[in-house]
Amino acid sequence: MTAEDLRKEMEKITSSLADSGFNSIDSGIIERLGKLAVTADELNMKEGKRLIDNLAETMRAIQEGKSTAESGNLRITALDFYLKKHSESELELIEDI
Repeated sequence: MTAEDLRKEMEKITSSLADSGFNSIDSGIIERLGKLAVTADELNMKEGKRLIDNLAETMRAIQEGKSTAESGNLRITALDFYLKKHSESELELIEDI
């Protein structure tokens, strides 16, 4: 998987979560986030891995009643911002070549 593929997958997940909220969290999404965190680590996207792990942990905490949807939304915002900045930096690199 490339960084672009990872970004697209994460955008799908964060968009889905933003639309549906955190009222009914599918454990399959948390598992997918875990796999994407491993991929981010393999792509040397350390901050991306940290943000993905953070979102997954917050989602688990929401399921257990230990956190709130607002906290989940904050993590989505941070991850979206990171993905957007990462995408822009790749475009700048391509333009420099």
